[in-house]
Amino acid sequence: MKHHLKPLLPLVLALSLGACTTVESRKPEIDSRFENATFKPLVSPNAVQAPADWWTGFSSEQLNTLMQQSQADNLSLEATEARLRAAQASLEAAQASFFPSLTLNAGRQENTVKGTSIQGQATNNRGLFTSASFVASYEIDLWSRVRNTAKASELQLQATRYELDAARISIAGQLATTWSQWVAADQTVRLFETELESFQTNLKLVELRFRQGGAVASDVLQQRQLVESAQGNLAQAQANRDVLLNSLALLVGQPPNKISLNSENLPTLPALPATGFPAELLNRRPDVQQAWAQVLATDRSVAAAIANRFPQLSLRASFSDQTRDSDLLFDNWVRNLSVNLVAPLFDGGARSAEVERQRALLDQAVAQYQDAAINALADVDNALIQETRQGEAVESFQRQLELAELSLKRLFAGYRNGTVDYLAILDAQQSTSQLRRNLVNAQQQLVGFRIALYRALSGSIPQPTAAEQS
Repeated sequence: MKHHLKPLLPLVLALSLGACTTVESRKPEIDSRFENATFKPLVSPNAVQAPADWWTGFSSEQLNTLMQQSQADNLSLEATEARLRAAQASLEAAQASFFPSLTLNAGRQENTVKGTSIQGQATNNRGLFTSASFVASYEIDLWSRVRNTAKASELQLQATRYELDAARISIAGQLATTWSQWVAADQTVRLFETELESFQTNLKLVELRFRQGGAVASDVLQQRQLVESAQGNLAQAQANRDVLLNSLALLVGQPPNKISLNSENLPTLPALPATGFPAELLNRRPDVQQAWAQVLATDRSVAAAIANRFPQLSLRASFSDQTRDSDLLFDNWVRNLSVNLVAPLFDGGARSAEVERQRALLDQAVAQYQDAAINALADVDNALIQETRQGEAVESFQRQLELAELSLKRLFAGYRNGTVDYLAILDAQQSTSQLRRNLVNAQQQLVGFRIALYRALSGSIPQPTAAEQS
């Protein structure tokens, strides 16, 4: 056996020495257009980075509880975690190619031969045979095809980890935003309830003046219409609040109508957090890091596709035996050693096309990384601009509401004295009601922009507690 393999030894030695040779793809050229980007100077130089658990700055125990539940039970996160486990299994399968494979084949068969003897008698020869064989095979990693394939799987696993981190941040942002919308909706319900009582009290005043001859019937009808309008607004606000509560239930992995919340007001925001430098942001953002890991993984896939165009060398060894007596198995065994070289000569361009396909996917991954990086910078800048301007809008609505309530109070005083027309009262009630709603909506949007800023900065990644993970 050794004698027959001697002509192959020089070839095996040469190819084995060549196994350290690697086939590399062309390195991706990353556009640096975003490296010198800056944020608008809207944050104080003394600002500090947002705390890891940024949502606790809203001082809501209900939000803190919901956040813990969402990170432990959200179904979208469970799906992403399952993809992470699948990526881990793919990596282990790819790394298995670094080791030889060993298989055992064993069997027992019966052979029966029917025939006729020389004397013309029927014969029936029956034999039982036991067979077993061990086969070992190993591919020498010429051109680093196996190594690059495994490296691509490793980088793909890292990309999936970043995907899970990004999903956790996204769920935290969605939950906090939905919570703020629910709080605003609940405040609006309470606002409409208060207004309905006020409008009903005012209706009694108008009806009293009508009975005393100080008002006309149209004044009563218009005030009644205002009461009905408040009741309709209240019904719509209650429906909106209930739908948002169901949305919160879904985010924490619960069916509708399974959670309840107590009334609370929209929070007062803490100081703006520091944004840091754009380069630091790109290192913090898991979605950007995921896109970069995808670039590196695709680059390794290109190298593996190039290596697949070159010869592949494998070693194979087998030990086998077949006998009538199972106790004598492997007493007279057969050994087989072989070296196999597979070199593609003609495939109609399939391997070349695969290389070009992987290179196109690499170009796509590079473009997606650049897009993710630029969008990450824009997310922070937009959130800063929106929160700053929205804060100015909230202050304006507050001043308008103070003036409107003062004006309405004085108009009612004049109406009681008979010096003010009812139409002025009606108009003032409607405008004041609208300003109250506008203020609540503006305050909720301000909180939403702060949540967007926290989410864009990606300063921390929420994690379930050990008890929740178990």
